[in-house]
Amino acid sequence: MTTTGGGMRLRGVVVAVSSVLVTAAAHDLGGTSVPSQSAAVALLAVCLGVGWIASTTRLGTGRLVAALVAAQVLGHLTLVTVDGHLHGPLLDPRMAVAHAVAVGVCAVAVRGAEVGLVRAARAMRRILPAVLAMVPVDTDTVRPPLPVVRRSSPSRLVDLSGRGTRGPPARFR
Repeated sequence: MTTTGGGMRLRGVVVAVSSVLVTAAAHDLGGTSVPSQSAAVALLAVCLGVGWIASTTRLGTGRLVAALVAAQVLGHLTLVTVDGHLHGPLLDPRMAVAHAVAVGVCAVAVRGAEVGLVRAARAMRRILPAVLAMVPVDTDTVRPPLPVVRRSSPSRLVDLSGRGTRGPPARFR
């Protein structure tokens, strides 16, 4: 399923927010501490960048998963760099599993939001005409109380305002 229009912006927001949340949670479940405030702000900036990229390009499922993996990798590197807790040259197996599960959770959340948006729009497209057809319209309040008077020539105030029907002088016509 390829998303277009408003769904792309929604996808970018969901990618960014869910990446921030599950990256921090995966990092915590992987055996390290909860990110500090500065690490959380840096993680937010990185994931917002990935979310912005995801909202400006059309992503199929494969590209969406690649964007989510990129968010997890960049988020992990950001947390390691800012908080300074190094855990060897490779990821701890618990942390790797936690980040992999986080990608799956994010992918399900993004696709769920996209499908939900499409279904809600279809439902509104079906329901709204029926609801609006049942709403009574009071024609007495819609009509103006006095008839509109049309003048054949503009008033003097309109001519002097600079917004009237001005043209070249009559001798040049």
